Amino acid sequence: MKVPRLLTMVLSLSLFGTAGAFASSMWGDFEGYSKVRLMVNDKERSFGSDETPSFLMKGSAVVPARILSDTLQSIVKWDNGSRTVSVYKPNVHMFVAKKVEDDYSIKQPFGGVKKGDRLDFAVFSQIDNLDTSIYSFRISIVSPGGEQVKAREEVVDGQKSSFWYTWPFNVTFTEAGQYTVRFSIKPNADSDYVVVSEKAILSE
Repeated sequence: MKVPRLLTMVLSLSLFGTAGAFASSMWGDFEGYSKVRLMVNDKERSFGSDETPSFLMKGSAVVPARILSDTLQSIVKWDNGSRTVSVYKPNVHMFVAKKVEDDYSIKQPFGGVKKGDRLDFAVFSQIDNLDTSIYSFRISIVSPGGEQVKAREEVVDGQKSSFWYTWPFNVTFTEAGQYTVRFSIKPNADSDYVVVSEKAILSE
């Protein structure tokens, strides 16, 4: 469900001094308000023409909740009846291991591979503090070029607040660079997947 553009803006950060005095001349205006530059891990978050940007209101920077929740790798839900935005940040811990026994005992955790290696390994995931119902979750392996090379999904369609999950994978690391293991959650059957945790495997 698409959240109305202006109703997504529910989180604000207090500003001090004269930070807002020169924001308009530097970044422009949005519907009469001074735009604010949003930096995430020292990288600027750009906004499309159909997106509401960050802006300054009464000394506070107003940031769209959808943008902030994506940046923080959390789930955002909109209740149109109560005009409420809810943000959920589950704890997701992942690690990868080779030589996993039938009882899933771990023999060889790893974080790096040689380019060209083909490995059988398992992704171990521990999830807790998931205080909302979800439709499904997915673990995927993404190449340095951004291609999803492997993925597995599990339908939940309800509440699953705390659980462990282990999935086997077989991947050929054909590229040099950072492969990403992603744990994503689909809040509703008709929504997109939201990334809530990532882990890197370095191929060199």
